[in-house]
Amino acid sequence: MILDSVKQSVPDKILKLCLDHQSLIPLLYWFKNDLMKWMPKEVQCSSCNMQMKVQVIDGDSTILRKTEVHSCGKCGSSIIFPRYVKIQKIAETKIGRCSEWSILFGAILNSLSLQTRIVHDFLDHCWNESLINNKWIHLDSTLNYPISFNHPYYYEQNWGKDYEYVLAFSANSIEDVTRCYTEKWHMIKKRREKEDKTDILKKLYSRV
Repeated sequence: MILDSVKQSVPDKILKLCLDHQSLIPLLYWFKNDLMKWMPKEVQCSSCNMQMKVQVIDGDSTILRKTEVHSCGKCGSSIIFPRYVKIQKIAETKIGRCSEWSILFGAILNSLSLQTRIVHDFLDHCWNESLINNKWIHLDSTLNYPISFNHPYYYEQNWGKDYEYVLAFSANSIEDVTRCYTEKWHMIKKRREKEDKTDILKKLYSRV
């Protein structure tokens, strides 16, 4: 039911292009430019043009991970940003950051019978992977095409990522996919060897 509902949100012309031409380019473009809105981490007050202070309130992890309350210290105006985990709520609000984008985009891809999972680097970003021609392919709906499709080293090369673990999550499995996203695997292995596995797990859980 959830997959059917998100599929219905995709315009017929986009669905037709994807199904007829076996291309995800129209879907990536529509999702990024027409459907979703990006929520910046630092919010400017539209009245005072000042950076708003943010308060984070923990929520119910089954529906709402947390709520950000951005408030202006000058005029008192506020913006409330709920961080939903429910696919239907994200589809309804159509706003978020990489976690909301990857949750909803992954659901849309699965609704098109394209097996898709979420990938988390436990630093500050997450994206999707889809099983295409029996191979997991990097997809990032927050980036512009062609970088959004099959450019797994982009984050390390352009954002200076120093990974410890990159994990891929599907409905019934978790897979360590770090090696697919780095050209510095030997350095990551050395970094892992220096840390106690229990400490690494605690660190990962604290970043979720």
